[in-house]
Amino acid sequence: MAQSNHDFIERKVGWLIVFTLLTVSVGGLVEIVPLFHQKSTTTPVEGLKPYDPVRLVGRDIYIREGCYNCHSQMIRPFRAETERYGHYSVAGEYVYDHPFQWGSKRTGPDLHRVGGRYSDQWHRIHLLNPRDVVPESNMPAFPWLDRPAKIDDIEAKMTALRKVGVPYSDEDIQGARKALEGKTELEAVVAYLQGLGTALTAGKAAPAPAAEPAPVAAPAAAEALGKVFFEVGSSALPGDATAAVNAAAEFLKGKADAKIDVTGYTDKTGDVEKNLELAKERAKAVREALKAAGVAEDRINMKPPVSITGSGDNAEARRVELNPGS
Repeated sequence: MAQSNHDFIERKVGWLIVFTLLTVSVGGLVEIVPLFHQKSTTTPVEGLKPYDPVRLVGRDIYIREGCYNCHSQMIRPFRAETERYGHYSVAGEYVYDHPFQWGSKRTGPDLHRVGGRYSDQWHRIHLLNPRDVVPESNMPAFPWLDRPAKIDDIEAKMTALRKVGVPYSDEDIQGARKALEGKTELEAVVAYLQGLGTALTAGKAAPAPAAEPAPVAAPAAAEALGKVFFEVGSSALPGDATAAVNAAAEFLKGKADAKIDVTGYTDKTGDVEKNLELAKERAKAVREALKAAGVAEDRINMKPPVSITGSGDNAEARRVELNPGS
């Protein structure tokens, strides 16, 4: 029987290697090349801006310290994932990332929507000693980050990024060193974390009706000591509430006259009264956790619940926020 071409390739290792490489190469090109021409992968999402000098340095430190090994930034479009972390990642958010930080493995929490969830102080404490805010954490501490950030190569970095398409102006590059003066590596990393995942939210946020002013009771996100995100329809305290509770308790140490404001949030869909009542019950659950952590009840201000317009999976409308009180 005549030897088939298939038998010939299998018996000749050299030819097998050549044809395998050709097959993989063609298959890879078929999958990859179209991505260079798709609007969804080449056009920035609305609201996306290039990293400012501080966040750019923070991102480099994040990569240098290997943070991406445990915290890949790719939220998958499964309900359990989006309920906990927020909207899944889209390619348009990474147009200015070189290289991007997507990954298929995650050991720790996904951080891509962490921006604005916790205060700067919470992040600083967490990086210096994670156990101070999350006792069960196995994340290593990074105390050496509390040192001046390297700034002598920032212009070269931004110039190189401009060559690959990041729209930095001459003014941006010339003012970069001044923007970094006095900044520590710790501050740079916190700035990077606080911006993660905020562009998509900003780009998709619907404008508020002109006749409906923003609720006065809503505290500024940047001032928040921490946030506790609840499951849909539940007032049971989630397991990851420890971080926000400990951050609030830490804030009160050494501040004899300080208090904590506890504000529950809800959305405007469905039965308004039931939503507000659920927000109150969630705030009460957080209050009890604060008391269990040693915070005196007279130092806890229970604020009226705030009804907001939800977006995406509506996680922000299922939160209780802790803020410095008076």
